[in-house]
Amino acid sequence: MQTLIRLFSEHIAKFKPTHVVFNDPITMKITAFHPDRDTFKRVNIIHTAEQLPFGPFCAGVDGHCLSPAVENEMLRGLDGVWAVSKAVQEYAWVHGKLETKFLVHPPLTYLDKETGGMPVVRHNIDKDEIGMVNPCPHKGLSILVALAKKFPHMKFVTWKSWGSRTMHIQQLEALPNVKIEPTTQNTDEIWDRIKVLLAPSLWYEAWGIVVTEAQLRGIPVIASNAGGLPEAKIGIPYCIPVKEVTGERHANGDYVVPEQDIAPWAEALETVMTDRDAYQDLATLTATKASEWLRGMDPRAHEKWLLSMMEQQ
Repeated sequence: MQTLIRLFSEHIAKFKPTHVVFNDPITMKITAFHPDRDTFKRVNIIHTAEQLPFGPFCAGVDGHCLSPAVENEMLRGLDGVWAVSKAVQEYAWVHGKLETKFLVHPPLTYLDKETGGMPVVRHNIDKDEIGMVNPCPHKGLSILVALAKKFPHMKFVTWKSWGSRTMHIQQLEALPNVKIEPTTQNTDEIWDRIKVLLAPSLWYEAWGIVVTEAQLRGIPVIASNAGGLPEAKIGIPYCIPVKEVTGERHANGDYVVPEQDIAPWAEALETVMTDRDAYQDLATLTATKASEWLRGMDPRAHEKWLLSMMEQQ
C-alpha cells in the first residue's frame, strides 16, 4: 500500500494536473494530504451506490467503502462529485444529503474503439442466442434460470464476470440450453453473436453500460427497472418492473434477493424470439433511438464542468 501511495504521489507531483479524477477512496485520501493539494481540483466519480458511505447499499460489494465515517467526511471536501445517473444522484442526496453533478458517461465511452465513429449496427434477426453478462444473484440470475427452464428450446449464453461465483456457474451448468463463456474484453464477440440481451438486474444499477452498448448496435435489450437502468433504456422497450434488493444481507454479506414474477419476462422474450416482424421493428427502433441519443450528447459537457471549477477559486 505504501508503494502505491508513493507512486500516486510522485505522479501527481511530476504531472502537475489541474484536476485529479478518481473513483476510489485510496486516491481520495492520497490527494487530500498531497503537498501540492492547493494546485489541483479533486473529483470523485460515483459508479455504484455501494461506493457511497451511507444508505442501505453502503459497502454492499467487497472493496467498496472501507471506512464509511472517514470517507463521508472527505467526500464533502472535494471540488466535485460526479454521479453517472440521476438514480445515483438521487440516492446520494436522499441518503447522505450529498450534492453531486449528474453527467452521463462521455460519448467516447460508446464510440467504436477502432474507428472512433458510431458503433456498427448489427442485423442479428437470424441469430438464435439470448445473452447475459455477469450472471449472479443481484444481477438477476434467478430470472435467467427461470427463463431457460421455461423455454428449453431456446439457446442462452452467458459471459462470466466479477460477480459470477462457482455456485452460480454450477446452476447454469445444470441447464442443457445454457452456454457459459469466460470473461471477455472484446465485447464484439458478444454483439456479433446474440439476438437479444437480457439485463435483469435486481440491485441499484448506476447506469448499465452494457445496455447502452447493445442498443447502439441495434440489439434489443430486455432490462429491469432497477436503479439507473430506465435511464440507459432511454424509453426503448423493454423495461420490466422488478422487486429490487433492499440492502438486507445474508450472514455471508450477500444481498437478500427477492423472488420475481417471471411472466412479463417470458412474454417479452417469446415475442422478440418468435415474431420476426416484432423483432425487426424493435431492432430498428433501438438502433435509431440509441444513435439519436448519443449524437445529441454534448461532447464537451464534462470539460465545461471541470473548467467551471477553475473559476471557483
